[in-house]
Amino acid sequence: IGALVVLKGKDPLDRHVEGGWDLHGELSEALIKSIFDSHSLGHDGAFIIEGGRVSRFGAHLPLSKEFGKITNLGTRHTAALGLSERSDALCLAVSEERGTISMARRGELECVTDLSEMQKRLEAFFLEIAPRPHESTLLHFWRHNTREKVVALGLSVLLWLFFIGIRS
Repeated sequence: IGALVVLKGKDPLDRHVEGGWDLHGELSEALIKSIFDSHSLGHDGAFIIEGGRVSRFGAHLPLSKEFGKITNLGTRHTAALGLSERSDALCLAVSEERGTISMARRGELECVTDLSEMQKRLEAFFLEIAPRPHESTLLHFWRHNTREKVVALGLSVLLWLFFIGIRS
């Protein structure tokens, strides 16, 4: 059973997305399973996730006009590619016919067969749109270039002992 999932990036999606229902619901297993239910009203539309919450269900996305890229692809894949051409969103299209998962980003659509590769791409996407906060300056200072700091400290102690130790 197919599905179309959009992970919102930094760009607003309102001007590209039409229809569907505003949910602003908590992301849960039951809600995700509902998009795979072919009897669900929103099954043929997209499921949009923003900030860990489902913002819209059953939404219609713009279709790609890159005919060279969409040959032999269904509407879900064409819509995923279309939105990725117009925004920085990451779109996941699950093929109803083939049972494969494709990822669309920056106008490129690729079938993902390895789950670890999919995980890497998702992590890279989330790091790009919401980078980790920077460490405190002091913590950053101590964690980086440790070897150089130890060598400098050792040299400082040796020089201090040599110059100050002689006077004693």
